[in-house]
Amino acid sequence: MRCMRATLKLLLLLVLVAVIIPVQMLLLPFDRIAWRTARAWHRAVARVLQVTVECIDLPLTHAQVAYVGNHLSYLDVFVLGSLVRGSFVAKAELRRWPLFGFLATLQRTIFVSRHRHDATRVTDQLHAALQSGRNLILFPEGTSSLGLEVLPFKSSAFSAIGSHASSGLWIQPFTLDLRSVDRYSVSSMHDSGIYAYCGNAVLLPHLWRFMQGSGATVRVTFHPALDETVAADRKQLARLAHARVASALSGQLSKAVP
Repeated sequence: MRCMRATLKLLLLLVLVAVIIPVQMLLLPFDRIAWRTARAWHRAVARVLQVTVECIDLPLTHAQVAYVGNHLSYLDVFVLGSLVRGSFVAKAELRRWPLFGFLATLQRTIFVSRHRHDATRVTDQLHAALQSGRNLILFPEGTSSLGLEVLPFKSSAFSAIGSHASSGLWIQPFTLDLRSVDRYSVSSMHDSGIYAYCGNAVLLPHLWRFMQGSGATVRVTFHPALDETVAADRKQLARLAHARVASALSGQLSKAVP
């Protein structure tokens, strides 16, 4: 039964992929329509994968925004992509993932190096994207986790944001909180790794295992936005954003681990 469920989901995903690739390639020059198509794609994938999204408060939409928050899984892309318009900032290695890398490119993902000696180039990449008017979706932890806590934010992720803030950019923190997996409350589960992608997990086996189940529920809390006047420097901005993101984490996962 579980294999049949996963196989059906896989077939539906392949149909969606076959549709989105030519459509998105044609629409890329048309900014507004391309973004709407990307959002519809993310919603469709989330529905096929049975990922239910609960939204607390609303994302800022009337200004240019850098959305910053915690990171649990590659599945977060479909959760957030169904709610906000923006370019994800992802590690450069993602570009080489089979099929996923190509799809991420079509969704206007910005691929950045995590090596320290590339920090200046990364800042320039993000600054160029902001200069072009794009919103950004960043995971400043620099990695994904089980969601037990919000890992420290890397202040380097805020370099381009801080330098661009004077031009009207807002920073809106968000919190991803895993509420249930396979219809079970996370507080009663020991294996939150069914959704979370971290540690030694391998992409395709992890996805196949997730598709065998009944999906997940993820709560997204959008916090009040920050502007450049609230922090003296990027490190303080990172700390303020981190505090807001951590404030909405339920802590259910900590109860699930013996």
